[in-house]
Parts: sequence; structure tokens; C-alpha cells
Amino acid sequence: MPLSAGHVLVRLHDGAREVAEAVLDLLEGLFPTHTGRGLTRIGNVWESPPTLTPEGIWTVAESRPDGVSAIPVPGPAVSASQAFDVHSLTPLEGRTVLPGEITAELLGTPADVEAMLRTIADLCSAREEGRERQGPQLAVRLRLGHAVAEPG
Repeated sequence: MPLSAGHVLVRLHDGAREVAEAVLDLLEGLFPTHTGRGLTRIGNVWESPPTLTPEGIWTVAESRPDGVSAIPVPGPAVSASQAFDVHSLTPLEGRTVLPGEITAELLGTPADVEAMLRTIADLCSAREEGRERQGPQLAVRLRLGHAVAEPG
């Protein structure tokens, strides 16, 4: 997805949907200029094109002494994403608590991602889990904690 100048893509996963919604609600309040939300479920990334699956249960094959049988396993995790204009930041007041933890992945120009990182650091406990350059873009993975400021 091409990003507009000044925008950072925020992708949330490895957390409950209500946590993702709470984070996106908060970021929408902080950054009034943003894109619409997106939800992605990818089932089998090795297929071309990747299989998109509904939320819920997959059926996979399992080897057993009496042969191969199908067993249900949790379906693929949903990831929520949205792009925010980091130059449209509004002031913050007050604090709130997220209903859980979630992983956030940020993608944008290095300057824009660093601006988003500073904002997130002011909002909640965030542990950086990795960063890498992807051409002219910087990708950063964070694990967001519980205490988050609420827009005023």
C-alpha cells in the first residue's frame, strides 16, 4: 500500500480485537487525519494468491498411528491496520488503560515513524521488539502495554 507523505501505517495483531479497536480509537483521536480501518485474515500465505479465511477454526491434517485425520485448530489471527498523518497530532489530556496488550507494527519514512514512536511512548508502555529498513521506509515492531493516555 503506498503511503501518503507524512503518514505512518499502524498494523495491530497478537492481541484481542477490543484492544486493537481501543488503540485505533485512541490514535484516531490523536491524529484527526487518517485513513479508514482495515482488517486482514490470511490463511495460507504459501498459496498464490494467499488464501483469505474467515475468523474461527481451520481444519488441518494430523498424522496418527491409525492414519491421517483432520483436527480443528484456531483460525488465523486478525490484524487491524490504519494509516495516520503524524503531522496532525492533537494535544493529550488524561490517562486511560488498554484492555490488554497487543503488537504494533509501524511503517513509514524514518522521520515519520520516529514521530509516531515518540507519541506512543508518551501514551503507554511500549517495548521495541525490532526495526528494519525496507527501502526508503522504516518498519518498527512494538509490544504495547496497558497504560495509555486519552485524547482531550
